[in-house]
Amino acid sequence: MQIFIYSRKSKWTGRGESVENQIAMCRDYIQYHIDGGDKAEITEYEDEGYSGKNINRPQFQEMMAEIKKGNCDYLVCYKLDRLGRNIADLANLVETLNKLNVSFISIKERFDTSTPIGKAMLYFAGVLAQMEREQIAERVRDNMIMLARKGRWLGGNTPLGYEAQAEEQVSINGKSKKSFRLIVNEEEMQTVRFIFKEYLEKQSLMGIVKYFLSRNIRTKREKEYTTT
Repeated sequence: MQIFIYSRKSKWTGRGESVENQIAMCRDYIQYHIDGGDKAEITEYEDEGYSGKNINRPQFQEMMAEIKKGNCDYLVCYKLDRLGRNIADLANLVETLNKLNVSFISIKERFDTSTPIGKAMLYFAGVLAQMEREQIAERVRDNMIMLARKGRWLGGNTPLGYEAQAEEQVSINGKSKKSFRLIVNEEEMQTVRFIFKEYLEKQSLMGIVKYFLSRNIRTKREKEYTTT
C-alpha cells in the first residue's frame, strides 16, 4: 500500500503547525487509523514557504504527477487548507483523486471523499478556506493603509527627496519594535525643486531629461533619468 503525506506552511517556523509537526501527526494517524498503515510505504512531500492561494508549488506538483501515474492509495494531510485555499483547485483535486480511486484523509476535519456527503463537506470547507485567505489579505491591506495615514513608511524604494529614518517604539508586551518614517533629504530635495521649477517654466519633461543627461546627473539609484 502506498500512502502520500503532504504538508505545507506559508512561512518557515519550527513552532505550531510546522511541516515537521504536520508529518508527525499524519504518521501517527496512519499507524493507528488506517488498516495496514503500519506496513505501508509512506512518501512525504513538503512545501515550506509557499502560499496556498494556488498550486504552483514544486512538491505539490511532483506529488500530483505520481498520483496520476497510479502510485498512491491514500493521500493524507493535517488540514484541508494545507493542500490549498482556492476552491477551484480543491475541486479539481478531489475529482482527480476520485477518478483514480485515491482515498483522501484530512486528520483534523476527518473527511471521507468516498461518500457524497463527504464530498459536499469537503467543498464547503474549501469555500471557507478561500474566504479566510481573502479576509486575511483584506485585513493586511487595511492595516497598511492605516499605518501609512499615520506617517509610517512601509518599505520599498524611498521617493526622490526623502530617506527612511528608523524609530524605536516600545510595544505593549515590553518588546522593542522598530518602525520607519520618511524624512527630507535636503541634497536630493534640491533636485526635486529643480525639476518642478524647470517644468513649470518650460513645460517639457524631455528638456529636463536632456539637462540631466548632459551633466551626467543620475537618479538616487544611479540610473539615467527618463521622462517616466
